[in-house]
Amino acid sequence: MSCEIIEVKQLTKQFKWKTAVNNVDFKIRKGEIFGLIGPNGSGKSTLLKMIGGLIYPSSGDIHLFNNAVQGNHAYFERMGLLIENTGVYPHYSAYKNLELIAISYGIKNRQQQIHELLELVGLDKTNKTKVKNYSMGMKQRLGIAIALVGSPDVLILDEPINGLDPQGISEMRKLILDLNKTGITIIISSHILEELSKVATKYAILHQGKIIEHISKEELLLQCEDRIEIEVDDPKMAVLVLENHLEIDQYKVINDHTIYIYDTSVQSQQITKKLAENNIYVHSISKHKQTLEQYFLARTGNGGETHDESS
Repeated sequence: MSCEIIEVKQLTKQFKWKTAVNNVDFKIRKGEIFGLIGPNGSGKSTLLKMIGGLIYPSSGDIHLFNNAVQGNHAYFERMGLLIENTGVYPHYSAYKNLELIAISYGIKNRQQQIHELLELVGLDKTNKTKVKNYSMGMKQRLGIAIALVGSPDVLILDEPINGLDPQGISEMRKLILDLNKTGITIIISSHILEELSKVATKYAILHQGKIIEHISKEELLLQCEDRIEIEVDDPKMAVLVLENHLEIDQYKVINDHTIYIYDTSVQSQQITKKLAENNIYVHSISKHKQTLEQYFLARTGNGGETHDESS
């Protein structure tokens, strides 16, 4: 059986005034933290609502747990959702809110599960404070606890760090990682790639309703790592010179002409001089430095130039 528990094919949502999601394809494997990154208005919430069964797609297919689903299918019940505002009763405590949800689910041993959920998300089970008096971080924690009622296999979080202070962001990050360690597959959206990169294992960049790139965490970090890029006629011979004459072992041959060097303590002039001495012509050499946010902005057309120094 496939490890992919979610797959969407050509998923589209057309509203009267616009196409919010346009022919989106991606797969999510069991146990992943899948980061959906995109600017505000890019279609993230609409896409998550379709995956979670809150709205119907205009066209396309959703496969959950290796089964195609349509309409109000039971497989959607295996999803826990925190999308947009948390649906809570503001004049009740966290415990009472969870109790009402558990009753509606028909859950036995409600008290035990509520205590476990409150402990899991870091809320005091004895706290009688009304939810309307909670901080933003506490409300987000309660929202996640509500989404976890019924022990879902997948947790969908839409911009869970929005409005949180630095401490709240740090606590939310730890909570997400802890939940993932229990085996829950997590889909999390954000417009802040720097923060998302601290938890996600795979990413899809959404822009104007379309997925413009799929990238793993390793590939993303490699793209943004400080490096020297050189273009030569013969990478194989160039690598021998780098290893034997400059003792450079942190490099990667990208294609028939390009080498990335990750040992940035070596000066560009040293590299070009040594290659020239060994009759290897250097077409170009540049230092590359790019933040995660610059990488994201460059792909969504919102600026974010990379810092290159050519020589």
